[in-house]
Amino acid sequence: MSEPEFSVKRTQHLGSLFFSGLLNEAKGLHKEALRAFRRAYGVEPTYVPSLVSIANVLRQQGMNNLSMPVVESYLTEALRLDGRNHSTWYNIGLLYKEKAKGGEASASIEAVECFEAATVLKESAPVEPFR
Repeated sequence: MSEPEFSVKRTQHLGSLFFSGLLNEAKGLHKEALRAFRRAYGVEPTYVPSLVSIANVLRQQGMNNLSMPVVESYLTEALRLDGRNHSTWYNIGLLYKEKAKGGEASASIEAVECFEAATVLKESAPVEPFR
């Protein structure tokens, strides 16, 4: 198999896994969604939507002192890879909102700043992403 053929098949596999995760998440099948997103992450660890989706499903399953750092690490990596991804900023805002509920004083301000960044980035995003 030539390099371009391999790349196309890998991209198709990644897309299939990611969309399977989205479908399972929409059905409320969080364990299956998480499994699909993690498999997509295994195919392409730099695919930001997988990182954000893993964090989102983990957050939806309930935050605690053990899961919060894991969620934060996925979102931090997504932000490092693409600082202009509005979904990453939005989900970091949700994370800070959870931290604020836990009594972390500065987290409310940070949540607002993340939500503002997400809004600005979403409004300025192109209709079709550049490839």
